[in-house]
Amino acid sequence: MFDSSALVVAHPDDEVLWFSSILSRVQRVIVCCEECADLPELGAARRAARQAYPLSNVTWLARPEPCSVHLADWKHPVQTEYGMALNAPSAGVAGDDRYRSAYQTLRADLREALRGTANVFTHNPWGEYGHPDHVQVSRVVGSLRQELGFELRYTNYVSPRSMAFAVEFLPRLVSDLRLPTDPVLAARIKGVYRAYHAWTWDKDYEPPDEEAFLKESHAPPSESVAVPLNCVMTV
Repeated sequence: MFDSSALVVAHPDDEVLWFSSILSRVQRVIVCCEECADLPELGAARRAARQAYPLSNVTWLARPEPCSVHLADWKHPVQTEYGMALNAPSAGVAGDDRYRSAYQTLRADLREALRGTANVFTHNPWGEYGHPDHVQVSRVVGSLRQELGFELRYTNYVSPRSMAFAVEFLPRLVSDLRLPTDPVLAARIKGVYRAYHAWTWDKDYEPPDEEAFLKESHAPPSESVAVPLNCVMTV
């Protein structure tokens, strides 16, 4: 399963938060975004952390992130071709245009980056705790699965905010892989991000003991088995 494998994440530190169990197992880690127009200092912090990063199997695409975290109405989530509708009261045309443009750019990048890869891991379709950028990366990777012929698995994290969206997808998913997290490696990488002010999550967060990975089920939804979920709180 980890022969010819890749992990695709939206932002620096997502790989630690949601995928520590496979970081040392996959052949490649692909981090999509770097600059954030809404937080100008974050891009420089991420670049500094990248220079000190302790793993050598990471590809940094360094694309501008859509900065969409506050632009979706999670009480009324809507799935779209580009990920999800940016339908919060604060969402505007500029944010939506940025989000759509990011989809096209990432799809072109990942079509080349994932060519010849047999197994891909990425964000789940509801964006873990509820992040439209994560949803978009999941949609991009999912749209390439048939074309490139890889096996696709999602992480199993969810939060109260994203649960209303998750229930649209969970009946079609099953889990065939559970692995212990790697708290030592996670702490090491978290330390690098924190040292350069590039850590975006709760400073006291510790990973759970285990992560499960989900894939599309070929059985009718009524016959699907409940999947294991790791619940986190939104920051």
